[in-house]
Amino acid sequence: MKPIWTEQAIRGWKEVAAYVARDFGQQGLKEFKQRTKDNEKFITEFPKGCEVAWVDEETGVEYHKCSIYRRSIMLYFVLDGQVYIADFWDVRSNKTQTNNIN
Repeated sequence: MKPIWTEQAIRGWKEVAAYVARDFGQQGLKEFKQRTKDNEKFITEFPKGCEVAWVDEETGVEYHKCSIYRRSIMLYFVLDGQVYIADFWDVRSNKTQTNNIN
């Protein structure tokens, strides 16, 4: 079963993809897209395979984070066996200067 992406996660992914494309070109974007697909597959097969970022105290739902393409983060949770990608962002402090991310 494919993960379900929230609107927030979709927006975040598109923002990260835009500056990956800008700073690393089409090859960088192609790699970013492939790594996203690989991580989708991984978290579907191994829902607890990434680090627990926090646990919602009210519901007990665990939010996991996994790294994608250097410094990009995918945040997800599992509810009733379904994986939901809740958010997607990049940890660089200045996203307008992404050419020094190694």
